[in-house]
Amino acid sequence: MKRIINLLLLATVLLTTGCSDAYNEKIQEMKDRIEALQLACDQINQNLFSLRELVRVIEDQDMITGITELRSGSTLVGYKINFVKHDPVTITNGEDGKVPLVASQRDPEDGNYYWTVRYGDGSQQWLLAPDGSKMLSIGLLPYVSIRDGWFCYTLDGKEWIQLAKADGKSGDQLFKAIDASHADYVVFTLSTGEKLKIPTYSAYLSLKTEFEKINENADAQIKLVRADIDKFKLYITRVDPILSGKDTTGLSVTLSDGTSFRIHDWTASLSPSIFIKKHSDGKFYWAYTIGDSAEQWVLSPEGKKIPAVSDTVPVPLVSVTRDKDGQYYWTVTTDGKTEFLRFPVDSTWTPHAVDSVARVFSSVKNYSDSLVIVLKDKTTRFNIPKQYTVTLTDENGNAFTGTLTMKEKQEALLFYVANGPSAKLTLLAQGGFTAVEETQDGETCIRITAPSSFTTEAGKVMAIFSFEAKSGPVTIIKNINIKKG
Repeated sequence: MKRIINLLLLATVLLTTGCSDAYNEKIQEMKDRIEALQLACDQINQNLFSLRELVRVIEDQDMITGITELRSGSTLVGYKINFVKHDPVTITNGEDGKVPLVASQRDPEDGNYYWTVRYGDGSQQWLLAPDGSKMLSIGLLPYVSIRDGWFCYTLDGKEWIQLAKADGKSGDQLFKAIDASHADYVVFTLSTGEKLKIPTYSAYLSLKTEFEKINENADAQIKLVRADIDKFKLYITRVDPILSGKDTTGLSVTLSDGTSFRIHDWTASLSPSIFIKKHSDGKFYWAYTIGDSAEQWVLSPEGKKIPAVSDTVPVPLVSVTRDKDGQYYWTVTTDGKTEFLRFPVDSTWTPHAVDSVARVFSSVKNYSDSLVIVLKDKTTRFNIPKQYTVTLTDENGNAFTGTLTMKEKQEALLFYVANGPSAKLTLLAQGGFTAVEETQDGETCIRITAPSSFTTEAGKVMAIFSFEAKSGPVTIIKNINIKKG
């Protein structure tokens, strides 16, 4: 009997031990599942923070400077995204079937981003605050956790709102895909299908190069107009090529008053072309085209044309601004106010191929003695002389060709502009002619008087112009041959 009792006791102990092991295994399995769910909650909270920062990046018009892959061994576990102005954010790769999907979506009615939630196969819904209002994605940050077997979120750490049972049967990743294959932008695709498109800094720099050229061309035009007005005072002291690799794409010009400007031969085909245009009132105003669009006047905030020659009105400045739709648009700033021009740059922020559509200067000729520039209208022409050059014109303003026709005892005037520092004129005449330097109405000229009798072969005047230069004196000789008429 005692033997039977002992056997029963042993069986009871063994059975109890087996149940206890199974129970312990079940408890451990539950703990592991809860820990996995909580880890997933930690990941989604990190991603929610990152998503809020991405929305802030879009709202602040920030740009991506680089993306770094985060790996655990050979496994890609996330990304670190760096920006120009904002602190870096980290996006981790969550696991499917773990947590409810809390995401962000743009409301087409007001253009703002709001928090949304979806659990399992249900529809995406706005994540509501306790008062029932939608929550901006750049505002309060929801925090997801597990409480009493439920997925919950809180906005203040005190009041918790239930989402669904934490059974781990359904869920989704916050970030479905990150496409960084484009040089000019990065696309973050959420599991809701919402796409966040953020440009890279390199795309902006490319556009910045374009609008800097446009603004420099506008500055060049206004200085050409002023140099033409002061043509008896200003001349070119230096011309240097602007190089792109081995190709010359423009000129850098320095004037005798110390100012300089840059002329670019081209801009992108969809870049604005800002240029000076003569109105029917005979005055110059600023105008623009984009691509092959019709010419339009650049208008002030009051809707008035902007004069090109003015000491009080600043030159219009072209730039680019990213609108709420995520695309860059050309803008022009006049009198401190910035307005959008009407054409987008491109949906991918990439400047189009260079062509001649948007040329500001129809012709730029860099001669040894002058720079001749013709504007877009092909009729407005500027001829700016270079340093150590002399221009001679007759009394009618025509360029002197080298031969002067005169009668006996006749007087003739040749006006001159000597382009260079400390210019001095020495005159030598032969064949009975006399030549003296004079000033007529503020313009310098040479008065030549013919004798009572002369032959064509005998008449000649030599005008010797000397300039002071750092390397030594510079001399220019102009021969004036006189033909009897």
